[in-house]
Amino acid sequence: SKPISSPLIVQVGHAETLQPLLALMGFFKDAEPLQANNYIRQAHRKFRSGRIVPYAANLVFVLYHCEQKTSKEEYQVQMLLNEKPMLFHHSNETISTYADLKSYYKDILQNCHFEEVCELPKFNGTVADEL
Repeated sequence: SKPISSPLIVQVGHAETLQPLLALMGFFKDAEPLQANNYIRQAHRKFRSGRIVPYAANLVFVLYHCEQKTSKEEYQVQMLLNEKPMLFHHSNETISTYADLKSYYKDILQNCHFEEVCELPKFNGTVADEL
């Protein structure tokens, strides 16, 4: 196999960042919203914040380089939430080609304006976290 220039990349976040990402990706979506009048019917709902991102939760994306595969299948991705493989929605499999995954989330990726969303507001010419 080809040498990997960055064998491990770690980015750390909190439950407050993992849960919105998982929701954006369509995971743990219930057919019916939780409301006061359907609480009993929703006893077995998918969206359970304490189970999805418990204390010390982790979300890992593993990128595999499969040299013997076709160019479309050369890079494959696996996603693990709290060390458990997750099924991808577009394939119902725990491993997806990078190309298929990128295509499935194309609208989200193309409409993400990172600088606009993550830019810190300025107050009198000073960035907020410098205050």
